[in-house]
Amino acid sequence: MKLHILRVLALVVLAGVLGGCDVKTKITQYPTFYTPDLKTVAVVPFRSQCQDRSAGDIIADRVANGISATETYKIYNRNDLKAVLDEKDLNLALGGDSAQAADAFKRSGNVQALLTGTVTTFSTSTRSEPRQEPIYAYNRNGGMYISGYRSYIWTRNEATVSVTANLIRVSDGTTIYAMARPAEFTVPAEGSPPALDPHGCLARATDRAVACLVEEFSVVQKEVKLPIDKCCRLATNFYDGKWEYSDSFSMASPKMYAVITLPPNCDRNRFRLTIVRKDQRQDLAEAEFVWDRNNSDQKGRSFEFNARDIAAKGGGAGDYTLKFYSGLSPIIMRNFKISEK
Repeated sequence: MKLHILRVLALVVLAGVLGGCDVKTKITQYPTFYTPDLKTVAVVPFRSQCQDRSAGDIIADRVANGISATETYKIYNRNDLKAVLDEKDLNLALGGDSAQAADAFKRSGNVQALLTGTVTTFSTSTRSEPRQEPIYAYNRNGGMYISGYRSYIWTRNEATVSVTANLIRVSDGTTIYAMARPAEFTVPAEGSPPALDPHGCLARATDRAVACLVEEFSVVQKEVKLPIDKCCRLATNFYDGKWEYSDSFSMASPKMYAVITLPPNCDRNRFRLTIVRKDQRQDLAEAEFVWDRNNSDQKGRSFEFNARDIAAKGGGAGDYTLKFYSGLSPIIMRNFKISEK
């Protein structure tokens, strides 16, 4: 029974390779600017450039709580500021001027960076209109006809939240990181009645914007999809700017390459490659590496192996498997052949 299950799983993996499916794996996603020496961040109230003046406080508090939960930094939120700033500096920190806020925190000596932001949209709308739909019936001959109309009120509720944020170094007031584009989300709900009222739409749009900022500024665990047919391949050579992919190698011309191409958000994550005789367990060759987002292009990152050495350890020509590990388990297994000539 166990052997049957293993064979089925192997067929599923092989079908994924041939069919171009995606494989899911969990990674630790690091912000591009992140370094371990950045340990303390204060989140001050965001500016509200929208009709709801409380939007900045709402978003900032939610973002502070979200980032704190990741344990990336020690977070000082709006309620913590009184403990680290005197009254004068507190007023400066809450005044909305990021340069003055940075100076205030610099004097306190407790905070390394300041997260500031601006909420440009925090709005809801609702629109209702009367509608009719036909009521169908059948006559004695089986023909369908409209016997009347049902009247109802159709409603569309919608909410949009748009926010951007910057991380500022307290020591000199320079920008550590600024979002390239706002986190903007629109959540609609329509029907008779719609599933969400305007406040429900706003809550959901706020959740999405906050989650986006938390992911942008902190270290998070994330599940990603990797294309099986692209992220881990075997090649015989790199020529004229392109890899020559193959699943067949020769002991007479023993150079072979494992070519890894991963998305940028796999940056700083550790992976491992091993080669085994097909259906065997002994590792005949291996490579362990930490992914660098600078390798996230068409060329990827390559690891050279020797088909002759692998065959010598594995019992000669025959079928072999390249295993690509994320964590303790292989997420991709790619079969290939080694021949004598």
